[in-house]
Amino acid sequence: MVEITTLYETEHDRLRSYVRRMVRNPHTAEDLVQQAFANLIGRGGKSRPPDAAYVMRAVRNLALNYLRDSRRRAEIETFCATADNIAETKPSPEMVALYRSELRRLLEAITQLPKRRRQAFLLNRIEGLSYNEIADRMKISRNTVITQVVAAMAELDRRLGSE
Repeated sequence: MVEITTLYETEHDRLRSYVRRMVRNPHTAEDLVQQAFANLIGRGGKSRPPDAAYVMRAVRNLALNYLRDSRRRAEIETFCATADNIAETKPSPEMVALYRSELRRLLEAITQLPKRRRQAFLLNRIEGLSYNEIADRMKISRNTVITQVVAAMAELDRRLGSE
């Protein structure tokens, strides 16, 4: 975990800039970089320790997947624009029940996070605070905030993905 944290601290800004040029959205770039590191944490020690080149490839692949999926969504949205005038736009009762069930699972998983990790995650992902703002509010270092948020995402991914 220490190696990944050090790698995150040294490569984060460079990776975010690289991805931002690809996807043209700073928020998406930040999410993709964090997702790459969350994936590394989720992988654990299953293979060799990652290096800067490995993380660059991982982030690049996530960005390319995002761009590919964005094009597909745009094609589907264009096709569906005329269908929206015909089809019912409200979700079915079954979909509402499914969404509520998934939301319950997510909220339950969030409440099971350790207190400091949960607080950092909620401040960042729900309230939209920056790492520096969270560090000031929680009276901890920015690097600790980053570590807690990335670890929370990895833990939530693991808990929600395995069920």
